[in-house]
Amino acid sequence: MIWDMLDEPTAIVDGYNSYYSFSRKRSGYSGTANFCRDSVTPVCAEEGLAGTLTVSETGSVGNYGNQTTFSDDELKDLDAEGRTVITQHRIRLEDGTEKDLAVINVYCPRFDPERHDRHHYKLRFYALLQTRAEALLKSGSHVIILGDINTTHKDIDHCDPDDEASNKRPSRLWLNQMFWEQDKDPSLDTDIDKEEFSAATPYTVGGKFVDTYRFFYPEKEGAFTNWCTLTNARATNFGRRLDYILADIDLANKCLKDASIMQDVEGSDHCPIKIELNCKCLPAKTCPPLCTKFMPEFSGKQQKLSTFFTKLTKKEVNSSLNICKNNKESENIVKKEEPKSSPEGVKSLKRPEKSNSFSQPLKRQKTTELKKTDSSSKQASLMSFFNKGAESKKRALKINQTMKVEQNKSSDKLETMETSSKYFSNEDKTRSNPEADDNEGKTAKTTSIVNENTSETANAWKNLLGGLGPAPLCKGHNEPCVLRMVKKPGPNKGKQFYTCARGEGLKSNPEARCDFFKWVVKKKT
Repeated sequence: MIWDMLDEPTAIVDGYNSYYSFSRKRSGYSGTANFCRDSVTPVCAEEGLAGTLTVSETGSVGNYGNQTTFSDDELKDLDAEGRTVITQHRIRLEDGTEKDLAVINVYCPRFDPERHDRHHYKLRFYALLQTRAEALLKSGSHVIILGDINTTHKDIDHCDPDDEASNKRPSRLWLNQMFWEQDKDPSLDTDIDKEEFSAATPYTVGGKFVDTYRFFYPEKEGAFTNWCTLTNARATNFGRRLDYILADIDLANKCLKDASIMQDVEGSDHCPIKIELNCKCLPAKTCPPLCTKFMPEFSGKQQKLSTFFTKLTKKEVNSSLNICKNNKESENIVKKEEPKSSPEGVKSLKRPEKSNSFSQPLKRQKTTELKKTDSSSKQASLMSFFNKGAESKKRALKINQTMKVEQNKSSDKLETMETSSKYFSNEDKTRSNPEADDNEGKTAKTTSIVNENTSETANAWKNLLGGLGPAPLCKGHNEPCVLRMVKKPGPNKGKQFYTCARGEGLKSNPEARCDFFKWVVKKKT
């Protein structure tokens, strides 16, 4: 998604104020957004982790930490994909104390096994995220990190732990060192060389945050938030937990009431997650400058193309007509003040009137055509070009209705013919209506001819295109298979194959997909 694709119903929602960040590199590649109720309007809002996207300090969150291990180009590159939005709120705890709460919404990069640079980019993004979060904590603010972290923590967070590749281990090491001792996985609790480990810096500490879900459900299995849609893995809950809400230790101990994963909410390959805090938010009186309602296209400062096609009120029409009249009067005054003859030595730039006899009939023809048109609308409005489609639809609907009526009449006639023929036995055929018999025979012949033609046409197309025929049955469930195609680059790219139609799952699960596989072999023509 990009700025130009953001429409008003998405950006401006009643009862909420929203804050967006989009990718500056690729259109529709990545982006994040925070929607805050009006009762929790943030004091500050900012996009990015490094501060490279901050236009002015007014309304920005600040506290960027020690970024000396990052180059300027690297910081700009890490902020350029729209992967972070930060909103800072003012909250009141149960004991009456007021503090800041920074909510860091992130969409961490995905590891691409075919691109080593993206793996390095992902780890550096982790390092910058930790740098900013710990800097905000050091300033005295509570911190929540939420979103798609794009890695699993423990083996319990993956449907098939043995499938975790070794190249994903660095991201798990980073997430493990972020948590306090109660959440850490002993198998991942190793000493990290911060000089070599690109997901950390010499200035980050670690151990400052709590996995809010495991805070309440440390041993719960099957708590996944992401599933592969291509393999229908959600049906068998064959997924991973990639989405987290991390809270600082002090906030978790004082305010955290509950955490949940809403697996029943569909619409994406991810599902929502949420936490409940026992504190009161103190809304700001005005929204920060990053709020979408201050964007030119939504604040009324910049006109959209759609505004030219909206229906005007009477006042707006009258004002526009008065402006047109004033312009015409000023033009007439200027024409009257023009000298009738040009001064000596200066040629007149006015085009001489043509005395062509052929021009007069044409003018008369145009005026007569105008008279034929409606006097109230001599010139068609721009909206009439968009109404033509609606008028054509109405005509098409009328035609379809008349066709249906005719078809019903003809079907009624056929029904009466069929019922009348039933009254005559084989012995009384001589007394039957010969015209009805002829019509009945003709309809039977035409229907048989049409059926033969359609079947012959279908067979011809199948022979020409090499029809696949019915899908085979899988051996595990004796059910029709689903047809798929190889999309990965290689010698088999573009080839089709049959596989079990059920969702992906563990081999021990009888309800999951069986291992049936069959290549599609097309007949040679």
